[in-house]
Amino acid sequence: MGWRPVALPLLGLLASGCAVSAVDLRDGLDLNQASFRDKLAAQQGLVDEFAACTARPYDERVAIPATQPIAEADGKPDGPMQAVHTLIARVKEGRPTHAESLKILEETLVDWKGTSYRRMDLHKLRKVVDVIKQWHIHFDFDEDALAEDESRFAQLLLAYNKAYFGDIRYTAESGAGSNQGLRATARVTSDGFVDRNGNVWRFPGLSVEVTKEPGRRPSVASSEVDSQRIVADLTRVFLEAFFDAAFREPAVGGATALQVRWRDSIRPYPAFDADHPPISLDAFARVTRDALRAEAAVTSEVGKAVRGGSIFSTQNETLAASLEAAAGVIAKKLVEHGGFCYFHTIQQSERRKEGIKE
Repeated sequence: MGWRPVALPLLGLLASGCAVSAVDLRDGLDLNQASFRDKLAAQQGLVDEFAACTARPYDERVAIPATQPIAEADGKPDGPMQAVHTLIARVKEGRPTHAESLKILEETLVDWKGTSYRRMDLHKLRKVVDVIKQWHIHFDFDEDALAEDESRFAQLLLAYNKAYFGDIRYTAESGAGSNQGLRATARVTSDGFVDRNGNVWRFPGLSVEVTKEPGRRPSVASSEVDSQRIVADLTRVFLEAFFDAAFREPAVGGATALQVRWRDSIRPYPAFDADHPPISLDAFARVTRDALRAEAAVTSEVGKAVRGGSIFSTQNETLAASLEAAAGVIAKKLVEHGGFCYFHTIQQSERRKEGIKE
């Protein structure tokens, strides 16, 4: 099990093609790592359970028997494509116009599973980046409207975006200040956006360090606000919200998803219960490492493709940063999802053998 089932096909297509935007995997690439499905192929029942797991959000899998074929469940695309398709359909119920733009994500993901050679269409990836930009523009100018959107995706995007920018609040300090009895106002910020694995991202303009030397006034230093870093971070925030809304694998304590105040009609985001873990803690750590490796590898290779001498080279460092971030986060989320379902399927099989109910 590892990141290679998803990452290597993409690495092959990007490393091999300099004249086209999408290239099939080349035969020379090392494919010693079998896919999750291949590892379960010896037991047909487990393959079906794995497929059912990848097709549904974690907190909805009890609604339909895991052994029921996906096509009989609701006739939608199988595997993670079904979860993505379902999410877009739900967003469309409240925001038909905006949901239509999300279909490019679904089309891009089709390339990952359309053939055994899998590919990433860089032209489609650029459209994904454009859609992300459109959503963030809408968010920036209409936060109140997004807050009224009851879809899980909109609520996660709002929470993740606010957390990334520090979720700034102002509070009145207790007691009177020294300036003519006026009460002082203090700014309170969060630690930043915390993903479901506990990784933290924060707007660099908020990363301040205050030092006080004897006899001198406090000195404040902040990180440089870099356009490439910001566009990459905002791309991540959007895609993390999108795939978390679609897959909803449990999150660790402190994750931003667990801080959302959901409407009564929406089930809270699932937390990882260490007393009754859906997968072992060692497996959870393994999936997290593999997902990060996939992100690193894919980000690197896409960066080479869009910054090199190919006809698809952007000659725009900020755009290149958003493209490589989009590809890397997509890889990360797919590996997270597939890895979680792989270990969850195995663990449930072992529990059944031991007579332990879920």
